[in-house]
Amino acid sequence: MLEYLKNPASYGSNVESVNVLQTHISFVALTGEYAYKVKKPVNFGFLDFSTLEKRKYFCEEEIRLNRRLCPDIYLDVIPITQKNNEIELNGKGEIVDYALKMKEFSQDKIMTNLLKKGKIDEETIGKICTILVDFYNSGERSDEIDKYGEVKAVKQNIDENFEQTRSVVDVAIPKDIYNYIQNVSSMFFDKKKDVFERRIKQGHIHDCHGDLHSGNIVVSDKIHIFDCIEFNKRFRFCDAASDISFLAMDLDYLNHPFLSSYLINNYVERSNDTGIFDVLNFYKSYRAYVRGKVNGFRLSDPTVDEKEKKEIIETAKKYFDLSHYYASLFSLDLNGKKPLLFMVSGLTGTGKSTLALKIAVDYRAHQINTDIVRKELAGIDKFERHHNEFNTGLYIPEKIDFTYEKVMEKAADLLKKGENVVLDATFQKKKCRDMAKKIAEENNALLLSIQCICPDGVVKKWLEERLKKKSVSDGRWEIYQKQKETFEPFVSEEDHIKVDTSEESYEYRMNFFRTLLKMIHEV
Repeated sequence: MLEYLKNPASYGSNVESVNVLQTHISFVALTGEYAYKVKKPVNFGFLDFSTLEKRKYFCEEEIRLNRRLCPDIYLDVIPITQKNNEIELNGKGEIVDYALKMKEFSQDKIMTNLLKKGKIDEETIGKICTILVDFYNSGERSDEIDKYGEVKAVKQNIDENFEQTRSVVDVAIPKDIYNYIQNVSSMFFDKKKDVFERRIKQGHIHDCHGDLHSGNIVVSDKIHIFDCIEFNKRFRFCDAASDISFLAMDLDYLNHPFLSSYLINNYVERSNDTGIFDVLNFYKSYRAYVRGKVNGFRLSDPTVDEKEKKEIIETAKKYFDLSHYYASLFSLDLNGKKPLLFMVSGLTGTGKSTLALKIAVDYRAHQINTDIVRKELAGIDKFERHHNEFNTGLYIPEKIDFTYEKVMEKAADLLKKGENVVLDATFQKKKCRDMAKKIAEENNALLLSIQCICPDGVVKKWLEERLKKKSVSDGRWEIYQKQKETFEPFVSEEDHIKVDTSEESYEYRMNFFRTLLKMIHEV
């Protein structure tokens, strides 16, 4: 079958070349105008394509289900026939298999490839959120679907993951990490049963996509979300949070952590599903583990050579490592830790608000931004521009002090309730940083001080870009220069972490996120 699919002559005289892609469950032949997808005759337990009848049924299901989100791509199910030892598409011989016929789209337009080139922005993420919120709201709801949101059903998926990855322990995942993720996942089910019940009652269990990552999204003249799960209801019938978490995890994996946090924040704004934070890290851990597992499956595929196997192991390791990171995050909710107060400081334009949002999403914390509070106090819209000179207008010292006082009041009220808080401000003056230290002590909270730094050239570029967009900040290059002259540096007794927000490598960013998490776990 593979040799047949690789042969351009299999598709007619107008096809000059063909590119065959493969996953652990299918071959996809790209011929230029059309793509032909053939399911492998495999049986993984959770997926069974072992007979011709099953492959035909699931091809038909794939068309039916995917037409919900991209009706113009999925065209037909056509038989593959054999006569006199000759295989033919839609021929007259015996039917030996089935192919799903689809309109081909450029591989360059797949979201994963666009992300690698930096061609996906917040506007695109917003459009994806709109599509998904409408999809969930308009989808089928039933008692049968709701059952897949119960602890028993979700636990089956999680337990199956651990069972099916035993063979890659100490190959792609260290045994201690395997045991840790398994143990904290089990604890989550024990301690958070009410959360799963609440998600069902609030109507968050849907007939979802089930495999929502950037490799299954095409961004061209319109957005196509394709290749949903057709082969197993228990992977597709799930909490919308599990679906969204998959894409958020994928953005983290592809080194776009700030698009990941923007996705979640934007989704919550559009769906009003604030309860997603109760399960977000749990489902992100689950989804990262699934991707590690799926890569692990390919290690036993006879068509994969040794060089590719090494690459597969490295990919799987990265996914399992990310699953471990999320598991360490949601374990904080299980162990009754002190409330957390993050103080994210830095001069205007150093990316502190972007980082603050990521921290707020990861730690289910409330982000309090001085720019927003300042404008609330003035009774004006948060996006209204006020390009005052340094220390004038909205930014006279008295108003700055009053803004910080109100910010601390808001933070203290939340900390008293045991909520986590992210303070997002320049914190130019030591007295303001001391205020944060004081409310942390008064409310038995753990204070984590972070200072964002960035080279001048990058700051200037970011500030110029921000002036062209809608923003709550009034920061400009001349303000940055004044702040740089007057900023009171941290002194030795002010323990803090410095983060260079211009550093864009995955390793640097993950090292910072892990350092932060380690500091919390060690207290």
